[in-house]
Amino acid sequence: MLKNKNVRVIVVVILSLFLIGGASMAIIKGVEHLRIEKQKRQKAESIKESKKEVKDQAEARQKIALWVVQHYEGKEAIKKIGVSKIYTNGIFGSAGKSVAVIINGEEKNIIDGIHLDDDYIPKEPGARFENSDYKYSNDPLPNRDLNGVDVYHWEDNNNGTDE
Repeated sequence: MLKNKNVRVIVVVILSLFLIGGASMAIIKGVEHLRIEKQKRQKAESIKESKKEVKDQAEARQKIALWVVQHYEGKEAIKKIGVSKIYTNGIFGSAGKSVAVIINGEEKNIIDGIHLDDDYIPKEPGARFENSDYKYSNDPLPNRDLNGVDVYHWEDNNNGTDE
């Protein structure tokens, strides 16, 4: 009788250990699955945010290029406008945003420090070289648009080249 009771206790203990071990494994698997799903969700959100940022930058470049076409005149038509990255000035953007552009890919036609409003529309001209082919006009030329103008992201690396 005692032997039978000891066997039952041992069987119950072993079954309990198996059940506890199985439950632990199931919990660990569930937690791991949740972690993986959370990582996938975060990655998808990051990709979505990145695509939105790229789209916003492209739209900002278009606004800036249109402003340049409507405010700068020269002997030659503007065929290419390279727009640099948009810089945030001051602490947390307290001094606004600015950008540089290059017209027709020529270093002498770089316009630097164009101040932007919150909608990325330039609000005042930047600095340009004295020998630039293009002069700023206070009176915008609203009939000009970006038809026939190649607008691209320009790496402002002080040598006048684009990417």
